[in-house]
Amino acid sequence: MSPYQLSRRDFLKLLALTPAALAVEPLAKHLPQAGPAAPHIIILIFDAWAAENTSLYGYPRLTMPNLELFSRNATVYQRHYSTATFTIPGTASLLTGLYPWQHRATALGGEITPSYAESQVFAALAKTHNTLGYSQNIYSDLFLYQAGKFLQTHLPNGSFNLNHSLLYSLPLFKKDAYLAFSSLEDNIIQRGLGQDASLVLGPLYRFLSLRDKFIKTAGVSGDYANGLPDSLEAFTLPGVVAGVIDVLSALQEPSLVYLHLFPPHDPYRPTNYFGQQFQDNWLPAEKPIHPMAEGKFEHVKVQQSRLRYDQFLANWDAELKDLFIFFETSGLLEKSYLFITSDHGEMFERGEIGHSTSLLYEPLLRVPLIVRQPGQKQRIDVTIPTTSLDILPTIAHLTNNPRPAWAEGELLPALGGTENPTRTIYALDARSNSAFARLSKFSIALTQGDYRLTYYQYANYTSYEFYDLATDPEEIKDLYASRPAALRPLQDELSALLDQIALAAPR
Repeated sequence: MSPYQLSRRDFLKLLALTPAALAVEPLAKHLPQAGPAAPHIIILIFDAWAAENTSLYGYPRLTMPNLELFSRNATVYQRHYSTATFTIPGTASLLTGLYPWQHRATALGGEITPSYAESQVFAALAKTHNTLGYSQNIYSDLFLYQAGKFLQTHLPNGSFNLNHSLLYSLPLFKKDAYLAFSSLEDNIIQRGLGQDASLVLGPLYRFLSLRDKFIKTAGVSGDYANGLPDSLEAFTLPGVVAGVIDVLSALQEPSLVYLHLFPPHDPYRPTNYFGQQFQDNWLPAEKPIHPMAEGKFEHVKVQQSRLRYDQFLANWDAELKDLFIFFETSGLLEKSYLFITSDHGEMFERGEIGHSTSLLYEPLLRVPLIVRQPGQKQRIDVTIPTTSLDILPTIAHLTNNPRPAWAEGELLPALGGTENPTRTIYALDARSNSAFARLSKFSIALTQGDYRLTYYQYANYTSYEFYDLATDPEEIKDLYASRPAALRPLQDELSALLDQIALAAPR
């Protein structure tokens, strides 16, 4: 029985979603036909979603009550970690089951190294499942182009957006979307920092794009005092949910569906109603600005951004209620494994806002993972550390496919794996290091049980930090100098890995 009571308002709201779903490009036509066999695998990625700010994981603000309700009949992984702190390496690890030093997608706009470009979850299930991929984030969308012959259906990046201004995804560039992205988006029309390669085309294209955006969003922007949510193209949260429901309603069996959604990534733009939530004057404890912090923002500014993120997250959860009701009432959950997770977290402390940082702390690394098994009727909590690398081999196992030889993860506990409290997992940030060179500038964190050892290696900063997460979950008391007995085996293990990484040339 569904935990949701479908009110008249909710029913009318679901009916209202139907025209919105039809306004999205008709997605059902993209899906190939297949007969029933294995269960569906549905992977939902919410970008820049931190367990730290999610009420399901103990956050003091009630940011996601509908997720909590949905999770009553789910497996909740309490200590699930990304391998990185931003979209490129975090998503590449989730898709490939490889650590960043293997897949080498470590810099903004980077690709998975050619030797692993097609070694993605789509390849693992290609023989038994239809495969469909979508990313609302342009950077992870490039990986789907790399998936090649193993991704049968690649929905255009703008499918759930209101306006469409990106050039790299045009059919003209289908054979080399990355080249189109790097030349057009990053140079000729200059969406990043710097100057246009063309004095005419860049300004002209931006003018035309803004004009189109103004026209397409004029009727829906009134409820957003700070502007519509934006992933370079404007969207609404109900429109994203409608697009997801449209895709899932059209599923043929068996299917692997990967949907990477932009919310709650910045800019945090809740509706006017949610922009008034959490006026509680709550401020978490102030932490010193880290020497490696890039923003070095004052505590008050950091917490203002935290508040806006929490409001946007609550807004996203309110719209997700329609998706959760769809899952509960459509019967889809009876024949599907549903994975809800994120590519990385978000941080509001130590002088940083968001995830443009080389720091490696819990708010950035610890992300939600909620799994619904077919017909699951009770909640299961897994409390040992797991990693995004584990999702690919677990999905292969659940669909009776062979474990991919390249995958570095383990089977998730409660889904075929066993709990290993002494297991070591890693996270890496090497955004300032060339993907074509051996790693020399990076941050790396080792987590084993309740211990975390972090090493920063940069030209102007080299340092270790050591924390006991059981007694110090806020990572305030650095034990590097005071706990040598506990530290030594972890430091030896990390040193051995660094030697291995230093000797390994990029593939």
